[in-house]
Amino acid sequence: MTDLRRDISLFVSVARIEAVLHANHVALQRLPQEIAAIDRTLAELEAKEKASHAAFEVMQKRRREVERLLREHEDHLRKCRGQQSLVKTNEEYTAMLKEIAQLEQSISNDEEQILTLMDQLEHAQQEATGATELYQAEHARRTKERQALETQAESLAGETARLTAERPRVLAEITPILVKRYERVAGKHRDVAVTRVEAEHCGACRQQLPPQVAVEVRKNDQFITCPACGRILIHYAD
Repeated sequence: MTDLRRDISLFVSVARIEAVLHANHVALQRLPQEIAAIDRTLAELEAKEKASHAAFEVMQKRRREVERLLREHEDHLRKCRGQQSLVKTNEEYTAMLKEIAQLEQSISNDEEQILTLMDQLEHAQQEATGATELYQAEHARRTKERQALETQAESLAGETARLTAERPRVLAEITPILVKRYERVAGKHRDVAVTRVEAEHCGACRQQLPPQVAVEVRKNDQFITCPACGRILIHYAD
């Protein structure tokens, strides 16, 4: 193998490294966003669960208050009826009847309100139970997803560190003048400096290459750059 062919072969290794590094970089930027989205979803579900239980508790408290009022009205009604025989004047008797009628109406209203609250409580309890079940199920599922994403991020970070250290070692074996040209290209492009030809297109900028250039690149025996973006072009199969 001539020195140039050897250099191009090494640039193929660099291209593979850079392709993985670029993909990892994109993924490592995306994964925290996906993890944050899971956290937001769980926080929203937890908030809904707490709100539904809080609404249920408020309704229970309201029912207890109405039941207390009902007992007070019933006690007051019994006292009024017990005092009817003690009334001495027509005016007092009329007032007593009016008060009794008002208490009976209040009791009727209380009982009606309690029945309404019982229906509402049943619905609220169902909502609270459903919210809890949903949160628990989603929490279990989303927690697994979150752990998987964290594991993936750790794996990508480890691979990135390994490949980042490996790239200089590969470059050190390439002819220095070509490394300098590589460094100039790398200074302009923060994603990849070496890319393969894909269906007669530059794998990085996606510009179509002259057919003869694509043919020459596939030979991997010349130092060729993309006419559009200046990246070093090589050929390799998946």
